[in-house]
Formats: sequence, C-alpha cells, structure tokens
Amino acid sequence: MDRWEWIADRVPAVEDQRNLALLARVIEVDFGGRVEREKDLTAFMAARYRWGNKTTRRRAMRLAAVGVIRWMRSERDHWTKTYELVPEADLEPTARGATEAVATG
Repeated sequence: MDRWEWIADRVPAVEDQRNLALLARVIEVDFGGRVEREKDLTAFMAARYRWGNKTTRRRAMRLAAVGVIRWMRSERDHWTKTYELVPEADLEPTARGATEAVATG
C-alpha cells in the first residue's frame, strides 16, 4: 500500500490528507527519507511552503501517529528529533485492501 492510500484511509479531512501527503513527499524526495534534525525540516517547510514551525511539527507528529513516519530523539544530544519514513512495504494493508486481494487472487 502506498503512503497516500495509507493517509487517506486514516485521515478524514481532505485538506489534512493533502498537507500530510505533502509533508511525507518532502521527507521522501527532498530529505531522502530521513530528516536528521527537526530544525532542518521546519526551516525547509517555512521557506518553501510558508508553514510555521509549530504547524510543521504538529503535522509531522500527526504523520507519526498515523504510522507513515517514525520519530526518535537524536543519539548525539537526546534533544533533537529525527524523522524517518516507514518503508511502503511495512505499511500493513487495510481490511478493504486485504479483501480485494483475496477476491482477485
């Protein structure tokens, strides 16, 4: 299952889906799937998309709650957050997707 489907299944509001998908795509494309410092992500989103720091942080934590990214504290200073995309292969199929797979298989 791809990230867009994963987000669309778990987030009801269309605007939120688009914002979270944009953030996931930025992490994937512009950061290579891993953000070493949260500060880098917030600065990038502020410069490119005019998102505030708090907005970016909240949306990143929402992506983590949905299961698209993982976050952890940096091993260097235990203060800085790092983000990493969950590989698409690790995203579990939904009940709808599993039913479709069984029906077509």
